[in-house]
Formats: sequence, C-alpha cells, structure tokens
Amino acid sequence: MKKKWLFFITIIIAVFAVVMIYFKTRGNKDFGPIVKTKLQQLVTDGSNGLYHLQLDSVHIDLVKGQIRLSNIILMVDSSRLKELDSMKHAPNDIFNIQLKALTVSGIGPGDILDKKNIDLNDIIIEHPVVEFFHHKRDYNYTEPDSINLYRRIQKSIGHFSLNDLQLNEVSFSYHNFANKNIVTRFKDISISLKNILIDSSTQYDSSRFLYAKDALILLRDYNITISNNLYAFHFDSAILNATSHEMNLKALSIKPKGNKNDFSKKVPYYTDRYDVDISHAFIKNIDWYRLLNGEIFTAQQIKLSNGIVEVFADRTLPPFPKSKVGNYPQQLLMKINMPVYIPKIETDNIKVVYKELNPKSKKTGELVFDNINGAFKNVTNQKAMFRKNNILELNARASFMDAAPMQAIFKFNLSESDKGAFSVDAEIDSLDARKLTNTTAALGLFEINSARINKLIAHINGNNYQAKGTLQLIYDSLKITALKPEDKTGNLKKRGFISFIANNIILQESNTVKDDNADLKKINYQRDIHKSFFNLIWKTMLDGIKKTVQGKD
Repeated sequence: MKKKWLFFITIIIAVFAVVMIYFKTRGNKDFGPIVKTKLQQLVTDGSNGLYHLQLDSVHIDLVKGQIRLSNIILMVDSSRLKELDSMKHAPNDIFNIQLKALTVSGIGPGDILDKKNIDLNDIIIEHPVVEFFHHKRDYNYTEPDSINLYRRIQKSIGHFSLNDLQLNEVSFSYHNFANKNIVTRFKDISISLKNILIDSSTQYDSSRFLYAKDALILLRDYNITISNNLYAFHFDSAILNATSHEMNLKALSIKPKGNKNDFSKKVPYYTDRYDVDISHAFIKNIDWYRLLNGEIFTAQQIKLSNGIVEVFADRTLPPFPKSKVGNYPQQLLMKINMPVYIPKIETDNIKVVYKELNPKSKKTGELVFDNINGAFKNVTNQKAMFRKNNILELNARASFMDAAPMQAIFKFNLSESDKGAFSVDAEIDSLDARKLTNTTAALGLFEINSARINKLIAHINGNNYQAKGTLQLIYDSLKITALKPEDKTGNLKKRGFISFIANNIILQESNTVKDDNADLKKINYQRDIHKSFFNLIWKTMLDGIKKTVQGKD
C-alpha cells in the first residue's frame, strides 16, 4: 500500500513539474499576446472608449505569478472625448500616462483569462510620466468622476483587489483649464496605495482614496517662482496622507531672489521684502482635490512650527505713488480668487523680525518679536460663513526684543471688510528700554540712555483712513541722547544741546500710577494712504507715547 501511495505522489509531482516547466518556457509565447489583447480591451471598455492602451511587450512568469509590461502609453482618444462631451458624459479629469515598466505580482492565468474577480498582491510602476488635465464641466457637478469607475468596469470584472500599489519617481503635470490653464509641475513623487478594493461596497466609500484604504504621497524638493519672479517658493518634502486628509511639510520657505540690494534694484518703488523659513507645517483635514482644482482651500486646522519671518523695508526707495487702501489683512483675504475656510491656524515658536533702512541715518533698525505662540481663528472669505461668525481674530503671545512678554489681539470685521474695520488690544510688561536703543538710533535719531517701561496697554479701533483709541504707558528713569548723521563718515553724532533741552524741558523723566500723567491718553491718527496697515498701528500708538512722555493730555 505504501508503495502505491509513493508511486501516486511521485506521478503528481512529476506532472506538476512538467506543467511548471511548460509555463516557464512557453508562458510568454502562449499567454503574452492574449494578455496584451485582454488588457487593451479592458482599458477601452472600462473607459467607454475614451482611452487606448499601447505597450511594447508582456512578459509572463506564471511560476512566480508575475507579469511585467514594458513601455506603456495610456492616451486619450480626442474624437471620442468630443463625442462624450456632446452627450454630457465626459469626465472632468483626463490623463495621459507613460510608464517605463509595470510589474504585477500574485497573478495566475485565470485572473486574466477566466476569472470574474481579480485579486493581486502588488503592482510596482517605474518612472511614470503623468499629465493631468482638469476641465470642470457643469454637468459633472453632482459627484466626483472616480465614483463611476466601478460602474464602468463591472461588466468586465466582479471585483478588483490589490494589496499594494507603488509608483516610484513620478513626474506629474497638472493643467487646470478652469484657472487660465495654469500648469503645476512636480518631480520625483512617490505614491503608495494599500488595500485597494473596487467593488459595489466601495464605490461610495468616502473614507477611501482612489479605492485605497491607506494612501501616502511623498513630494521632494519642490520649487516654484512666484510673485512676478521676485520670490522662490520651496519645501524639502511634503507627505500627504490622502485617506486621513493630512499633510506634513518640512523646511518650507519663501525666499527673495538675490540679496537686499538686488531686490531693491528690481522694484521701482518701496515695497516690503519678505524672507520666510518654516521648519514644519501640519495641515489637518485638507480637501486637497478641490484645492488642486482651484475650487476651494479648506482645512480644519493648520499648525506652523519653529520658523522665522523677516520683513525688510528699504525707505531709500521712492514711496509707492498709488493708494494702499484695500490692503488690510482681511481685505487681502477677500481678494484671494478662491473660497477659503480654515477655522484655525496655529503658530508655535515663530520669530518675526522687522528691519528698516532709514535714508537719513543710512542705518538699519530692527524690531524683534520672538517665540510667537498664538492662533488665527475663522480665516474665511465666504460670505455665507459671516452669518455664523464675522470676526477674523489673531490672538498671540510673544517676547518683545527678547526682553519683555507681550500679548496682542487683532480683530477684523469680515462683514465690513470694504471699510477696513478692525480693532487691536496690545499689552507689554516690564521692558528695559535700552534694548531699543539701536533701533531708535537708526530710525528715530536718538539713543535711550536709560528707561524702564513698567507697562504699556493700548486699545485701537480703526478703518481705511484713521485709527483712534486709548493708550496707557507707565515708565521711569527716561534719559535720551539726540543724534544727527555726519554726511562724510556716515556715523551718528551726538547733539548735546538738543539732548539737554529734551531731557530737562520737553520730556518727563518718570511717571507712576499715582501721577496724573499715568492716566489713559486718547490717541488718534489719520492714515497716510500710501503706507501699510502696521504703519498705521505704530503711528497711532506713537501718538499716545509722545503725549505721555511730554506730559500732554
């Protein structure tokens, strides 16, 4: 009996070996052309004749359960696209795709030839070049194109499943016809889609991305020129978790092209120069698809961590001749040519440095706001949202000149953005004012020999043309030295007589809470319409500071 079983098993093994050898030696010749034809048929039928598939070769290794396709081109049939458009059946998104190679693992002959269902282990796609054309058609507004995919392929297959899809070194070009055919290009993208299932149960599953349960997209070393070729936008990497709608960006920057002198030569009038570095940006629940299409920028939360923003003002340039009315923060938000809704933008350890070159002193002074932690709330330009909340608010704490804690609350009335309605509440505690002496020397032509600011509290209401409110300044031990520039050397020279007059006649050395001069000062400033929002804030506060130190009501 044992010999019979041994003989039987030997025969089975021999037959299996012969079959394996046959598949190994004859698989390509027998199955390759059939597979190629079947794939082309699936693409044509599945796309309703919109796409055609071209490929050079199909290599089948049924022993390993693997198929490798070489030099693949998926292209649109333009005449069929016109037909579908005339019938109002054309999709919003069209693709042209070229692949160097595509490898499929975990497939047998029945998966292509006989089975209604296809279940694969993994697909690896090498060096794909993808052109994506978005043309929003009014008759497609009810549902995304991808929802129809299962209905298109269900005649050919029952369901399709894939454990892992990897796309390596992707070159991607996005053409948005809805936005003046602006082209966005990305290189060296990596895409990982896991647990893909296309069947009747997943065709409406919004928790999936392109039918994948998990989806990661990695972009590296992205660069683009923006703002009339004055700036370069860059990030080292961006990871998009498409299924959780989260994005992480590392080393995000907006850099001016050239140094400060080069920048000043490129602009005919004075304009602020921005230099931004952010170590990490996290975006939660972003609708990336509608953002890419230019339809809306919406996200539940954005967090910016560990960064520096430098603003440089070259006042040696002639002032901008046109009015800057309409350029307040809320007004710029309204000018964005896309609906925006972000409930919260957080900042964590951000540093802001304002530098200004004074044409009189020929020196640069700076103000530093360090370790800024705060949040913008209700960032939106959608009027429908104003009924729920019409206030855009910034509430932040910082260290002023690395010496004094401060807090500021800005509120912008979105319903009255045309009028520029806003309010500011600011408070600074206990500052050794000598920390400001380099700034006051460069920008105000005076040194602070001694002074301690015990408290500064300001409340301001404003609009497009003026700001007014109250300011309280408590200080002591104020002594200054007046300066003037020396034309020959460029150095600043002390003005002894003017300093004496200032310290002994014009300025009050101290005030306390009990002094009359410690009361709230009414402040009022008419805006110079050629200057910025923050210039208006500073000038309005300066009105109250001057009244206090000069002992005026």
